Amino acid sequence: PTTGPMPDSLAPLLEWLLSRLDDHHITVEDMAGYSGVSPRTLTRQFTSRLGLPPARWLLERRLAATRALLEETDLPVETIATRVGLSSAVNLRRRFHTALHTTPAAYRRSFR
Repeated sequence: PTTGPMPDSLAPLLEWLLSRLDDHHITVEDMAGYSGVSPRTLTRQFTSRLGLPPARWLLERRLAATRALLEETDLPVETIATRVGLSSAVNLRRRFHTALHTTPAAYRRSFR
């Protein structure tokens, strides 16, 4: 990766990330490599444009996908965790509770 400027639009990177939401191994270095910039440049530009660092943005997209799956399906939490890239039900529950102050089960019950 270079340390040069990022392309004007983050859209290709965001689309790339969303198409790989289930890949829990994606790192800021992977994102930077895809964008052709250094991780530091990516983080600075990403935060400047979207108001969040890239890893936080990705976590928020994963949590949004989790909420949608809890609302719309009866899939087990372990399956949802795999689909959204949170790797395990334990990790999903921990992240979900930290962000929303409730459990996935309680959240799901509120939509039934």
